[in-house]
Amino acid sequence: MKLRGRHVIFSLVLFVFGFLITFSYQQTKNFTQPNELDEQEWERDFFYRQQLIQFEDKNNQLQREIDQKRQDILRLERQLSAEAEEIEIAVDKKTKLQLITGELPIQGPGLFVTVRDSEYIPSEENVNQYIVHDRHIQLIINEMYSAGAEAIAINGQRIFSDSYVYCVGPVISVDGIQYPAPFTIEAIGDPDTLQESLEMPSGVIDILLNDQIEVEVGKKQTIEMGARIG
Repeated sequence: MKLRGRHVIFSLVLFVFGFLITFSYQQTKNFTQPNELDEQEWERDFFYRQQLIQFEDKNNQLQREIDQKRQDILRLERQLSAEAEEIEIAVDKKTKLQLITGELPIQGPGLFVTVRDSEYIPSEENVNQYIVHDRHIQLIINEMYSAGAEAIAINGQRIFSDSYVYCVGPVISVDGIQYPAPFTIEAIGDPDTLQESLEMPSGVIDILLNDQIEVEVGKKQTIEMGARIG
């Protein structure tokens, strides 16, 4: 009986000892696996974080490039806008010059001056002293240009920079085309300025009247003149 009791006790001790070893191993295994999993998760997390950082850096770089492109586009638009304004100004100047030189037709408000030979010519006087001469026409034209006339015509024929006016007996020749009196000189420009310039004291109108020339001055709302032909 005593021997069997010792065996029982010894067996019990061995059982408890084995249980403790098994329990300890299981606990150690349980503690080890989470640590291994935590390390793997940390590595994945680190990898994804690095990827995210790279993506953010790339995105920032692309954003900077986009901002730079926008600045370049704005600068180019301002440059093109300035060039367009310069072109528009140049075209406007060219058009104005073409109107003045007669390359284009022109119309606008203005003034007309009609001059006639004197109706009364004393028999003892020289008739040439009572008729319109080319110098009278040229005097009117010069004064009109000085007053800002943009275009001038004589009896409907437009005057150009190379035009010539001279007397041929009782008629006036304009670029080879002859016109009898009366002569109407039209000018496109500011009517008030043109009239004030012509009617200044001791000015053109007074000179014409002193030369026994009959003069009529009037404003016109619209005067049309054609372009040079050929």
